[in-house]
Amino acid sequence: MLILSFNIHDLSEQMTPQKFDIVIVGAGLVGSAIAYHATRRKKMSVALLDVDFQGKYSSSELNAGGARAEWFHRVNIELSRLTLDFLASDPEQFGFRQKGYVWLYDKNKWQTYQRLAPLFKSLELNIETWTPQEVQSHIPYIDCIEDIAGASFAPQDGIFNPNLLKQFFRTHAKKEGCAFIDGAYVKAITKKSDSLEIKYDDLCYASQCPNEKEVFELLSQRNTSQDHPAQDYPERKIIATRVINAAGAWASKIAKLYGHVVDCKPVRRQVSIFDCKGINLSPYGMIVDSSGVYFHAEADHILAGFATPHEPSGYNFTYEGDRFFERDIWPPLAHRMSKAQALKHKTGWAGLYEVSPDYSGVVGCVDPAANIYEAHSFSGHGAMQSYGVGLAMAELILDGSYKTVDASSLHPCRFKEGVSKLLYEDFHI
Repeated sequence: MLILSFNIHDLSEQMTPQKFDIVIVGAGLVGSAIAYHATRRKKMSVALLDVDFQGKYSSSELNAGGARAEWFHRVNIELSRLTLDFLASDPEQFGFRQKGYVWLYDKNKWQTYQRLAPLFKSLELNIETWTPQEVQSHIPYIDCIEDIAGASFAPQDGIFNPNLLKQFFRTHAKKEGCAFIDGAYVKAITKKSDSLEIKYDDLCYASQCPNEKEVFELLSQRNTSQDHPAQDYPERKIIATRVINAAGAWASKIAKLYGHVVDCKPVRRQVSIFDCKGINLSPYGMIVDSSGVYFHAEADHILAGFATPHEPSGYNFTYEGDRFFERDIWPPLAHRMSKAQALKHKTGWAGLYEVSPDYSGVVGCVDPAANIYEAHSFSGHGAMQSYGVGLAMAELILDGSYKTVDASSLHPCRFKEGVSKLLYEDFHI
């Protein structure tokens, strides 16, 4: 797997701080997408900062790679559809397998889907509805359908490789002059009269970035006695006209630096990889069971994930292994498919969602006077909305308003404006 990483320590070490029109904190899929769109639009100086550009613990690397357009709210549908259309423009480059999403619904969820069907139809999502018998006809492995009230199939959806998409964004942003600052542990964002001053510890100051263990300690906040690296690193400064907080699961920490309290929390999500003789899911895309377990073919294996109920928030990357698999993955799949009785667990991982109170993302300008923007807390759908969010943010910053998709309903301050402003998403997994 090719990982692009760039350093500009020659700039960082200058006596006069480097100045940028736009500084993006967080180089995951969303941050990289914003850099891609911003550098394409106008010749502005853009910098992309991250603690670890390799992103071993970022949500961009640790998600299941699903891309779909079925959501409760129009803005989420449109942002996802923009990304789906972009993936479909060059599926080989992005590892996009456009084999659809199948959702299996119990009685309550089926009623919810039927209420949303007119919205889907009005937006021309081309979603098919299946009876339980049609589910079994399309996917013969599913031989227990007694508790399924109905299903939906969206052929335009599918599975993609988030890393390939992220590297595409970064490569093109780099060609347009975007500065990549790796090993930047941002510790202060100060509002000046006409700019913002960003201070960060340079973790790559000696051309030797922290090893995997050191990055893990930083990102999991194991050094709980202090809110900065345990080791002393050189401090650097840069000046920005605009700052975008795209720090994903660490967005709430970055927001505190400029005085914004974000009611969003990092929550662990676990994914298992396993084998099963007699089951070949390669002809299908993502399947979402009524239990909440989602699964799809992953090379020669099967990938499945599940959002553990009442999972506490925090920077927890521990994969529970056999315990998680045998408790949360195997029973629902064995119930749904008789051939899944003989699953063989191989490995898995844990990553983080940054979860908002309504399970919709945070997008917009949080401080117009200081030119501070936010794009984070997508609650598990940041990867599948990344292209659309990057475009929307570039339009907001460079044009002063949204042009392609009106994302104003995702404004960072909506949580303080009452329940009527929330965009609760019940289709999150």
